[in-house]
Amino acid sequence: MIKNLTSLMAAAGLLVSGIALAQTGAVGIETPNPGSTLDINGSLAAQFSSVNATPYSLSSTDFHVSYNGTSNAFFNLPAAINGAGNFKGRMYTIKNNTGFSITVNPAASETINGNNSVSVPANQSIQLISTGLTGANSTWEVYSANDSSITASNGTTLAGGDVKLGGILSQVTHIATDGNNLSIDGAGKVLIGTNAVPTGASNSKLVIDNGITSGALQIKDGTQQLGYVLTSDANGLATWSSTVTTAFANNWTSYGGTLTNPFTGATGGANLPTGISVTIPAKGWYFFRSGIAINSDCNDYTFYINGIGEVWKSYCTSNTAVFMAPRDQNRVLYFATPGTYTILAIKTNGIVPSSFNAGNPSFYLDFVKFQN
Repeated sequence: MIKNLTSLMAAAGLLVSGIALAQTGAVGIETPNPGSTLDINGSLAAQFSSVNATPYSLSSTDFHVSYNGTSNAFFNLPAAINGAGNFKGRMYTIKNNTGFSITVNPAASETINGNNSVSVPANQSIQLISTGLTGANSTWEVYSANDSSITASNGTTLAGGDVKLGGILSQVTHIATDGNNLSIDGAGKVLIGTNAVPTGASNSKLVIDNGITSGALQIKDGTQQLGYVLTSDANGLATWSSTVTTAFANNWTSYGGTLTNPFTGATGGANLPTGISVTIPAKGWYFFRSGIAINSDCNDYTFYINGIGEVWKSYCTSNTAVFMAPRDQNRVLYFATPGTYTILAIKTNGIVPSSFNAGNPSFYLDFVKFQN
């Protein structure tokens, strides 16, 4: 009995020799003068866990948890406790050792730094501490997120463990789409050179404000030339085109086909075929000139483009056969759509010309674009 008591006292002495209790309630381990509530002069060990499964629920026995799974993971924090059992100050370290992501979720209605969840990117870590609060309050705080080398700059902002788009571009930035589309969607606007929507731009999606400096917009697609303006087709596709082509530069385009006499019928009427047409290369205003010699009794003769307008006309001038030869009859016609347009003819009565295109001038019809 005396031997057993002696052994017990010796063991207690060994334990006490390593712990010093200060009068203030501080505990020192391997130090006789603790400077804090708990002062350890040596190493400290806490629970280390390695998990592969997802989801994983953190418990009161966890401290450092390393994830080594094969997919994106979800870690669930314990629900906060009000009153007895409150674990204010509990700390968790979560280390992601994979190429996947971990989403850390608090209990329902609780938050982490005011967020519904936080993410731990591949090969990064996060440290969390309980605030002791409950309900919709921020029950957890991030006191160390990811790796210390992770920062946000050049158009991004770091908020706890969240790197958000939105910040100042601090360096030259090049975005290579590599064949992918870059789209900006939503009800907002893209503002360049200003952060305020200017007057008159309430319906604009793109606003460029270059102040009083010219040259705010440059579009190069191979069609640009000095003096050209940006024009649109029916689908809104814009290209550069000239506003004026001078008719005095001998830049005329002639008709196509072979002229045939459309006035051989014994009655008058319209839609008479002439065998010729004009090819309009682009929408716009065109200047036409035309002439022909017709020997006929009283009749009106017309060449025209259906739906566009006439290009040449001669009125009755005599009840006996006479040459009608008006030269350089000029017309200005607008074409909304490029294409090939047929030339048709009209005569007002059944008289057939005694000669058609047999005098001076021989038939001619040419045109030039002069304005969009």
